[in-house]
Amino acid sequence: MHIENHIKIAAEAVIEKLMADVKGIKAVVISTEDGFEVAARVENTAQVARLSAMASSLAALSAVAGEESQLGNCDNVTIGAANGHLIMLQARHHKVGLIVSVITGKDVIIGQALYFAKLAAKTLQQA
Repeated sequence: MHIENHIKIAAEAVIEKLMADVKGIKAVVISTEDGFEVAARVENTAQVARLSAMASSLAALSAVAGEESQLGNCDNVTIGAANGHLIMLQARHHKVGLIVSVITGKDVIIGQALYFAKLAAKTLQQA
């Protein structure tokens, strides 16, 4: 899949800002809805392909769950685990659907991480 250069540049800028604004973010991966990486900053680069594929699958499941429960489009999914959180948000750009995946440590302020991740998704939608 071809991603336009201005979208890649916007994705890289969003990642840098998100990681600078929120203490405790360990990784950010921006991928297409079908699981291809657009931009990433991750401690362990081996995780990028797996995280992109996982985000694609979870986004699809979330979309079905939102429709079946008559809640509408799913905008985000948050998973809490023993060592941190995974936040995934839809960024519906008019040319390509994107998913912003954020991995945090356990000490992050989850509301702050979600707020800034939503701002990042909104920025990508308008890129």
